[in-house]
Formats: sequence, structure tokens, C-alpha cells
Amino acid sequence: MEKISNRAIISRLYSSAEQQLQAADYDHKNWSEWYQVVQGLTVPEKMVYIIVKLNQNVTSGGFANFYENSYGIFSPEIIHALSEIKATETAGIVSNTLSVVNPTGLLDEEYKAYIFDVKLSELQKTQLYLEDVKYDQLEGHENLEDLLGGYLSQ
Repeated sequence: MEKISNRAIISRLYSSAEQQLQAADYDHKNWSEWYQVVQGLTVPEKMVYIIVKLNQNVTSGGFANFYENSYGIFSPEIIHALSEIKATETAGIVSNTLSVVNPTGLLDEEYKAYIFDVKLSELQKTQLYLEDVKYDQLEGHENLEDLLGGYLSQ
């Protein structure tokens, strides 16, 4: 039997997640509804969706882009998913960004409501840029596609 590539596994799960999100009837301006739709995905679909969204946003516009596009509501789950697939350095970087964007340590719903509509200061953007550099330096060292695909293939 032919082994499916990591990219193919991830692509299939991501496409399935995107289709379900597009088909879901929810208010895109309501963080809670969006969050609940994502929570309704299977564990592999959710894991792929949140890790791919992290990588897309950070590689195209940095962590400031990631948080300003509201994907930061998934940061705690992303840290857990990254730790689960053994992407510990990436998980550490995402964890570092939380202290930048959430200096008061809000949790759960309070955190999600705050971060969904966060307005970052120039100082926060500068601090997040330092984490962008660390994230970029992981290329070739901690490959998310290989780690995620390998985890999903188990």
C-alpha cells in the first residue's frame, strides 16, 4: 500500500475543515460562534486547521497579523497541538506571544473576547516581530509539515 505524503494528509484535512466552516451558518463577527464551529471539527481537522492558520498568518504577516486577524483566540489550543506533535520550540514561541498580547493574563472566554478584537500597540508589534524572527529561524530545524503529518499518520 502506498504511503500518503504528509502534505496530502494535511491538505485533505484542511480542505475538509474549510468546507465545514464555509457551510456553517454562523456570525463571522461573533468570536463565540466561530470558536464553536471550529470546536465541532474532528480532532485531526481542528489540529490541522489551527496549525495551518498559524503558519499562514505568521509567514505572510507575522504574529501581529495572526492576532489582528483574530486567530489568536486559538492560541491556547495551538500551543497544546504543537506540544502534542512535538513542535516544542514553535509552541514556546507562540506561548511567548501570549504574554505580549495578553499582559494581564486573561483566561478562557475573557481572553477570547479580548483577543478577537485586539488592537496592538506599536510596542506590542515590535515585541511580536522578535518572535517572528525566532519563528523564521525554525525553518529546516522544526518542520511543522513533517511533525504534523507524522503525528496524523500514527
